[in-house]
Amino acid sequence: MEAGSAAADVRIFNPRFLSLAAMEFWERFALHGVKSLLVLILIDRVLVGDLSRVIGASAFRAASTTLFGPVSSVALASQLYGYANALIYLSIPFGGLIGDLTGSRRGMVAGGGIAMLIGLVMMLGEQSFLIGLIPFAIGTGVLKGNLSAQVGLLFRDEARRRHGYAVYLGFLNAGVICGPLACGALAVVAGPVNAIAAAAAAVAIGLLFYARSGRERHRAPVANMPAGSRPARIPATALLVVILIAIYLCFAAYEQLGSIFLIWARTHIDLRLAGWTMPVAWFLSLDGVFTLALIVASQLAMRALERRGVAIGAVAQVLLGGLLCVAGCLVLAVGSAAGGSPLLPLPWALCYLLLIDGAIVLIWPSGLSLIADIAPRRLVGFWMGLFYLHGFFANLWVGFSGIYYERLAAPSFWLLQAAIAGAGALLVLLVGLPLLRAVTLRQAITTSA
Repeated sequence: MEAGSAAADVRIFNPRFLSLAAMEFWERFALHGVKSLLVLILIDRVLVGDLSRVIGASAFRAASTTLFGPVSSVALASQLYGYANALIYLSIPFGGLIGDLTGSRRGMVAGGGIAMLIGLVMMLGEQSFLIGLIPFAIGTGVLKGNLSAQVGLLFRDEARRRHGYAVYLGFLNAGVICGPLACGALAVVAGPVNAIAAAAAAVAIGLLFYARSGRERHRAPVANMPAGSRPARIPATALLVVILIAIYLCFAAYEQLGSIFLIWARTHIDLRLAGWTMPVAWFLSLDGVFTLALIVASQLAMRALERRGVAIGAVAQVLLGGLLCVAGCLVLAVGSAAGGSPLLPLPWALCYLLLIDGAIVLIWPSGLSLIADIAPRRLVGFWMGLFYLHGFFANLWVGFSGIYYERLAAPSFWLLQAAIAGAGALLVLLVGLPLLRAVTLRQAITTSA
């Protein structure tokens, strides 16, 4: 942001912030709408019959057969789903770095959105469906890191920035909820092609909202502070690395929600409600609803504490989030040990959801806010991309640890997940907090000098 122009912090719900949040909503709407249908479209339409009609399908099956032996259409669809998601998360840091080097994060967001549109248009036809996944995934990754970086640069005050990211997380989760609901309904009523078209329309709407955010403005790196008052690079970088590792570990436990938890809940939780059986997949919808509710509750609680002179910083919130994630996994471990016949009542699963969603509500905004606060300004997009790699590493862990779910007793499996999240919390406690004190002390000494 140019010095002397709009140097003060913007308010939440400022038009520029809302345009960024709206872009995030529509991007998540499209992404999760497509993800909710991808495996089914691959199995029912794309990978059916003669694969030579689909560009790249025969070559992909041949490569998969070479590596894993004969594979079914279900296995191929699962692999394609995993590779597409991995490509999204791997593209984020590279897209952020390019945005840093070129100095045009707005251009990178627009380019990522256009690539998503190109991919979705290609996915309307079976012949080009697989090829379309590539620009769609890369465009999504390029867009994500550069969009989040712009949100962080709107705020100078760290507490207000965390509040901004919490609201931003609310828009994100709204897209996660609405995308699968709308695209899933369209797929049933009008067919999957129309659902993909709706996802493309969502991206186009998001780009229109984003165009309203105005010309890109960068906050001055020193922001009216003495040049030396920025955090010392070595301890600040070490602190960011520690926080990112802790976030990766916490998300590794959290991501079990969409995989092994659903398998566990189907056999351990009584899903009957007044003679009606709740679909186990609804836990994912409840995840989004709980997250939105907890965002509101956490922000009200933080504001109440601040009025009483109590401020909980970003690093402390990451620590508290890790502890909540540990507690959620321990609930499942205790429930597995105590359960059997009859099945556990539904509140056991709801308690787990509340705890791990509370963890994400604390960790996600705090991690992004900390990066925007102390990362080198010329590389903030790259660091944002490193933050989003939590999805890549967490999904790798989910796939690997899932192999052992049936080999371990259920309580042992959830104790393992609690230990993973606990290792992240312990790292913040033993290393992160001392590094934070060092960063704060060095900054105070330099500013005083």
